[in-house]
Parts: sequence; C-alpha cells; structure tokens
Amino acid sequence: MRGAVAQGLPAHCRVWWLPFVVYAAEIGYNYAGGEYWPLFAQKTPGWESSPGWNVSSNRDRIKRWFKKFSAEYGGAEPKGSFAENFNIIAWPITHAVMPAYLQRQLAQLLFESRAVLTTELLSDPRALGACLASRTVGYSERFQIFCANQSLLGQVAAALLSGDGEESPYLVHSALVRLVDDLSSERQSRTWLTRAKRSADLARSSGFRSNSSGLRATERAKRLAVITDPKLLLRRENGGWRPYMELPDLTPLQVRQKQVDQELRSLRPRVEGHRGPLPRGKLVYLDKVPLSAWPRPEVPLIQLERGSSVVNSLIAENCFISQGPWWVFRKQSGGLALEVKGKFLRPGHEYCLVGWIESDPPALPWVAKTTVLADGVHAFDLKMPQILRETDIAQLVAAGLSVVSDVSIRPAGLVPGSWDGEGAVDWLAGEPAMLAVRAARAVDKIVVTVDHGTPFVLDWPAGKSELIFALENLAVGTHEVDVSVLTPATGASLVSGSLVVTIRDPHTTLEEATKGSGIRLFAAPARPKLTELWDGLSSLSIAGPLDLTAELMIVLRDDAGKELAQHRQVISLPFSDGAWKKFAEQQLRKGKLLGSYDEAESCEVSVSRGGVGFASLICERGFHPLRWVLTKRRDGGHEARLIDRTDRDGTQVQLFPVEAPLTGEERDSRGPIAIPASGGMLQATSGNATAAIILPPDPNRLRQRPNDRPVVQCASLSLSEVQRLIHGHCRWLDANLPADPFARRQQEQALNAIATALVSLVAGSRWARLERKRVPVGNCKAPDVLDEMQELVGEAPTQRAVAQQIAGHLWQWLDSPAALSEGFANAIAPIAAANGIDDPHTAADFLLRLASRPGSLASWDKTERDRLLNCVLRSPVLIRAARFAVLGTEDLRDISDESIAGGHR
Repeated sequence: MRGAVAQGLPAHCRVWWLPFVVYAAEIGYNYAGGEYWPLFAQKTPGWESSPGWNVSSNRDRIKRWFKKFSAEYGGAEPKGSFAENFNIIAWPITHAVMPAYLQRQLAQLLFESRAVLTTELLSDPRALGACLASRTVGYSERFQIFCANQSLLGQVAAALLSGDGEESPYLVHSALVRLVDDLSSERQSRTWLTRAKRSADLARSSGFRSNSSGLRATERAKRLAVITDPKLLLRRENGGWRPYMELPDLTPLQVRQKQVDQELRSLRPRVEGHRGPLPRGKLVYLDKVPLSAWPRPEVPLIQLERGSSVVNSLIAENCFISQGPWWVFRKQSGGLALEVKGKFLRPGHEYCLVGWIESDPPALPWVAKTTVLADGVHAFDLKMPQILRETDIAQLVAAGLSVVSDVSIRPAGLVPGSWDGEGAVDWLAGEPAMLAVRAARAVDKIVVTVDHGTPFVLDWPAGKSELIFALENLAVGTHEVDVSVLTPATGASLVSGSLVVTIRDPHTTLEEATKGSGIRLFAAPARPKLTELWDGLSSLSIAGPLDLTAELMIVLRDDAGKELAQHRQVISLPFSDGAWKKFAEQQLRKGKLLGSYDEAESCEVSVSRGGVGFASLICERGFHPLRWVLTKRRDGGHEARLIDRTDRDGTQVQLFPVEAPLTGEERDSRGPIAIPASGGMLQATSGNATAAIILPPDPNRLRQRPNDRPVVQCASLSLSEVQRLIHGHCRWLDANLPADPFARRQQEQALNAIATALVSLVAGSRWARLERKRVPVGNCKAPDVLDEMQELVGEAPTQRAVAQQIAGHLWQWLDSPAALSEGFANAIAPIAAANGIDDPHTAADFLLRLASRPGSLASWDKTERDRLLNCVLRSPVLIRAARFAVLGTEDLRDISDESIAGGHR
C-alpha cells in the first residue's frame, strides 16, 4: 500500500480496492481520537503530495470502497451521532472494532457492569450492548460516542467475556486474541477484564432463574419502575414540616431510550409540587428539592421542559410516589422524618402522618395536628404508645395503615444502600439480600415467598428470638418478599407481612474505583469535562482521615497522552469543594498550567498519601469535530489555529471583533489566524458542527484604551431584529474561554453591550438614554439612577405599583437568584396576565433572562419564545420592569460590597 501510494498509485493499482479497506481499518485501530487524516498521511507518504492526486476525492473513494465491502462481505455499517458527523472516517474506525485508545475504558465498563451480567444478556449481544451503553454516563464523550453503536459494542463485549481459549461467534479468533493481548498489556485493564470474565463465567454456570417465572415480561418491567421512584422526606423548618423530594436515579431508563441522558443533561426539569423549573442537568446530580404543594396524582411527577414526548412519557410511566390518602414518615434525630413506604407503624415510635386535606385522621388521643408547609395536605404527629389496644389498631387499619407489634423484619449483614426503618430496603446488585425476622412470641416456622412465586419454609431455631436468612441472585429490580410466621401449636399464621426489596444497578462512578482506600475523590458532575473543571462549573472534594496531609497533583496532557505541565501541592484532609474553588482560582489558572491549558486534551487530578491511599480522576476536553487552539508567537502576540476533524471541505471561519461584536469578518480556516490587539471571537462552521472561542486582548491595549466600549448597531424594532440580537448574544455566551484571564473581561463587555442594545431597542428611547447614562466616563463613577429607573418602568397605576413592589424588595433579592425569580414573579403577575401570559413564573424566568442574558433564550422552543417576545413588543413595560429588577440588584450589590470593604453593610 505504502509503496503504491508513494509511486502515485497508478491506475492498475486502483483496481485492487480491498487492501485500502484493510489498511484504513488498521490505521483506525491505532487512532487516538485526534485527527484521522493527518495520521493517515503521516503513515502513508505521498498521500497528500502525489502529482494529480486529489485528496478530497480519494477520501470519498475510500468511503465508497467501505460501502462495497459492507455489501459484498457483510461489513459493519457505522451508526449513531459519530457516523452522522464524520461520514467518512466513521467507516475505518468502526471496522477497527475497538480503537486502542478506547480499550481501557471498555475493560473498566465490563468490570463495573459485572454485577448485572446474566445468562440472557451474555447470549444476546444486542441486549448486552444496550445494557452497557446505558451505563456509560460519566465516561469520556469519545467512549460514549463509540458505545452509541450498541450492536457492535454488544458483539465485542460478548466476545471478550467468553471463556478462556474459547472461540466466539462474534469476532474471529485472531481479532479477539489481539484485543485481549492489548488489554492485558496494562495491569489495571488486565485486572478489570479478568474479574469481569470471572463474573460472566459464574453467571453462565449458575443459570439462576427467578422464582417469579410465572410473571410475564411486561409485568416484570413494571416492577422495575420502582427503581426510578423518588423518595419523600420531611424536614423541620420555620415551625413546621417542609416536604422534600429526593430526585431519583433515572439512568436505568437509558436502556429503553438512548436520548434520555442527553435530555436529562440539557433540559430543565419541572417537579410537580415545586415552584418553577429546576436548573438544567439537575436530575443528573440526585439532589433534594423542596415542595410547596403536595404532588397531584393526576399530574406527571417529573417532566422536562421542551423534552421529547418519548422521553417525557417514559419518565411519567416510571416515576411515582406511594399512593395516598395518607403518607407515613418516621421521625429521626435532627428534625428529619423519612417516609415509610409500607405505611407500617410500630409501638413506642414517633411518626408524622401527612394526608389529603379532605382525609380524616384516626380519632385517637395520641394523634395531634401539626403544621406542614405545603398546599393540599394536612399533617399530624403520632406518638405511638408502647401498648396498642385492639380498637386503636382497628382505627389505624381503617385509615390504610399497618401496625407491627410483636414480629419485625429488618435487613441484616451488609449495610444496605437504604432502609426506611420499616417496609423498604435497597441493596446493590451482587450483594446478598440478608433479612432477619424477630418474634416476641413462640414461633415454629416461617414461610417466605418472593414475587408470588413458589414458597419455601424455614424452621425457626430453637430457643432463639431471631432467624436470619439470605436471598441470593435476585435480579436487578424490585421484589416483593412475603413472610408468614406460623405458631407451633396449630401451624396457623400468627402474622404475615411483606417487605419491598430493591436490587439496584450499581452504576459505579469512575472516581469510586479506589473506594477500598482511605482517600476518596468526589466530583460533581461525576465525570466533569476539562472545560467544566477549568471554568469553575464543576466542584471536587476529597474525603480522608481528619487533620492529615496529602499531596494533590494536577497534570495536563495532550491528545497523545504526553505530559504538558503539572502542579503539586500539599493539602489538608478532608478537602472541601470550597477549598477546591479557592485552589482553582489561586493555582489552577496560573504558571505552567495556564500556558498549557489551550493545548491540553485531558487533565488528571490525583491525591495520595503513603500508607493511607490514592485516588484519581481524569477529565477530558471532550470530542469536538472543530476545536480552536491558541498559541503565543515569538513577538508576544497570539494566533489561533483550527483543528478540523470533519470530513467536509469549505469550513467557514468568521472573526467578530469586540468593537463590533455582531459583525463577522471572513478568515481562512486553513492557516493560523492572527488575533487582533483588542481581542474578539472566532467562530468556525462546517455543516452542523460549530466551534467558537473568545480571543484574549493585548494587555497593553487595555491599559492604553481602558474606556473603549463595544458598539452594537440595531435596525428598526421588529421581532426578527430582536431574534438577531438574541442569537448574537448566544454566539458570545456559548463560546469557549481560553486560559487567558483577560478573555472573560472581553466576553462580558460584548455580552453586556448586546443585552443593553436589545433592552434599549425594545424599552424605548427614554429608557435607552438612561442606559447610556449608567455607563461610566473615564475615572468618573456612574451616577445612581435607581429612582429614575423606577419612574421609567411605567406611568399607569398598575405599572407604578409593580415598580414600587420591585423597589421595595431589591435588598431581599440581592444574594438569592431564587428569591429574585420568585419575588419578581409575584410583582409582575398583574401586568403579565393583562398581556396574555397566564403563568407569572414562566413570565419571570423569560423576562429576567431577556433583560440580562438574552442568549440563553436561544434554546427555548421557538414558537413559545416568539409568542412571549410578541407580548413584550406589545407591552415594553414588561422588559423595563425586568431590567429594573436586574440592574437594581446589581447596583445594590456593588454598594453592599463597597460598604463591606469599608467595614459597614
């Protein structure tokens, strides 16, 4: 191949197309996630320089040959987003089966999925591929892209998990041996693969089948929905009980719909009973949210704003709280009460009973009304007596509650993932579900039934008050365990009850791979990208022995894994996320790390202490078809270079200077681009792929001309002009920030100029003059225009009342975006309704964004966004009120900061 290409690839050589397929796939095997064609050219001298040799047409020719190979020899066809964006190189990379740079992550995925392997999965590559793909949340973006081809992933995994020395029907033996050898060359990968294969062998040999064989598959699927149910709890606040919902883990739904993860990360969720939407990606972090109203049963519990009907329907079908009319919460120390899903009450314990407002509580002397801070329900404190009368039990049972007196069932052995104290317990897959039954009376036998299957009888140990038994090999999902206690005299059932046992998919996060050590490294999100780490969008914390020191090391690497820069520092354990933010501000963005950030593709964060342990986390930049890299020239200036991984010709590049942030100037994408002294933004576009970066200014230019301001030219007021400004703001808002600290200043200047121009255009000429008045001139401080802003909001009595309410609450909204959103919604409710916006919270969210960060509205549903914009164009008082709230809180915050610096507030 190389010899023929070096000779210009004569016509008679081009007849033999199959060697090209083999050769291109071999290069795909060694592909490291960077640029495929430069690697191809490096390995193939003459590929780009032979006379009469057209590189672009020959790339297309390789694609046609792979399609021919697929048709004639049954080769694979690339699928997923990678194939859509890279429609040529996806063919050789797919036929490489498993590129070398992804093999370590595959070994780790198999190891972390070993607990959920079953005989059925191992014999069905498609199902295995779907299961593994659903567990890649937190892995690198490049690995997730590969796993989107679930069929190929399942075949490779099934082959790797086959028995030692066995041939696999999914890969030819030579390819399998090569993969295993390469994986085994690194110690950790070899360990992961060995343990995953051992688990697969055990799954095949055990052949476990659930006792619930009589259940149809659809019925079993319904039981799995309990895994994705949220949990309720109460917390003592402001003299009452505030209900909270613990957001559920929805990752198991990815098995049934692959876009679940993408929508969970990119869209805002709404929780029934919680005012307003939650931030984007909130469902990924498994937090607790307060409820202002009790969730209504007829309304879906969780929905995604502008989410697809498929994903929202899937969430609605698999997210429920337990049914009323009563909910039982067992009181804990510290003003906390956890829900008892089985609605069990035990003598001598204290509970809080929450029910629909129309429900009557049990008429018992130890049931006392209490305060619940949620609409639609009332609450009662239950201080259960040590001894219950039959009439007491009858009243509780009539209300749908259960009483446990002299027999109890509880988890034993390994500490479960969660236990509500009564009727529901969680274990991770692979752990034995150990249960203990305790009886105060004489017992002969117990009968245990799992999922209404075949019962089994256990003899009670003589002279003992407790019996411990284990349920092994329970499948991932929810199981109902029924236990009946038999009396020794008659063999009749003394008492019977049920326990909900949930076996959860572990979904081990990558940073937890070292959990046997004395040091733990936690990140939120679980596997942050390099850009999130650098820009302060993610947080890290390190757990370890108190008052012990350890070494923290940060290493930046390029796409080949070569070290670019490192930083070492001694820290004290434990290391909080607040300490990490301080470290990032003072050390992460300085020195060698600062100079190497733009070139880096990954960052390794590790912490270690001899004799205690070691933990590490790798953050990758992510796979991008287009990416900008900034470098410093010898003359001190900067230049930008575009890394183009797309297969298309004609990538377009535009430079947007800071002086005119909406005016693009064409640039050549094929060579380095000099960065203007004032900075700006570069945007590259190729098909659907885009990449933008903020350009740092020359510090000398900032010192010489500190009062330069961007100028945004606007056309006449219209919906299309407002849309242009929104998308222009979004272009600057979404652009990547380089390591240079001055780049953020230029970005903020451009964003503020565009937002000010939009508000001035819509709000009218008088408001526009006020906006110009706020801009400081030279070293002079901008005048205080708070009173003038309030006057200009509107002249009608209703509008003046709105402005007065905003002015009266600015101090309360100063430090809380949530308080600002909630308070502003209440303030504008009258004028919002008068202008066709029925939901004041939607109006508040939209208007506050439009007045401060209009680019964030670019992702809104276009129909809804245009409807709300038309309302604003018809009644500019809406945007004037929002701008008053935004600028008022900013000005007061500046005054507050100055007062603190002077010793007062």
